[in-house]
Amino acid sequence: MFIIHGVYHWWPKRVAFRNDYCLSCQAASRSFAIRTFDVGHIFWIPVLPVGFWKHWQCTRCHSEPHTSPGTRPFFKWTGVCLLALLAVISWVEPVEPPDEWVNWLFRIGAPLGGVVLLVNVLRTPRTLSLRKALKSVTPAADILCPFCASPLLAGPRWFCSGCGVLRY
Repeated sequence: MFIIHGVYHWWPKRVAFRNDYCLSCQAASRSFAIRTFDVGHIFWIPVLPVGFWKHWQCTRCHSEPHTSPGTRPFFKWTGVCLLALLAVISWVEPVEPPDEWVNWLFRIGAPLGGVVLLVNVLRTPRTLSLRKALKSVTPAADILCPFCASPLLAGPRWFCSGCGVLRY
């Protein structure tokens, strides 16, 4: 059965900003937090209120800054191993008349796919780890709010006197 599900993000409000490192942009950038009231839905009908959540967004690409956009190397290596196993099994298994085209498809396609994926894994450059990248980012030192240009007030945390945004 096909079930359409997801999450609605209601009443978005900017609540914080910080200097950050975005894994999608591969650069230091400004990110801001949006607080929303999240509600799970099934077939577009709100069913499960989840509560208030903060979602960080990069100001350049509008994606989550700490979420990697690519496939992790572990999954690529798993795919290479599975395609190699599938190739070995298809060559060991004898060809039988009703499904001989399927067997030949796997005999040729699995090694080819494995080689293409192996080349992709070996040529993909290693990315800088998030922990090391965050060490190179200087903390935000703004004295004016980037959203409403009001002065930030000092306290346990710097916050905007106009819109209430926090500086991290």
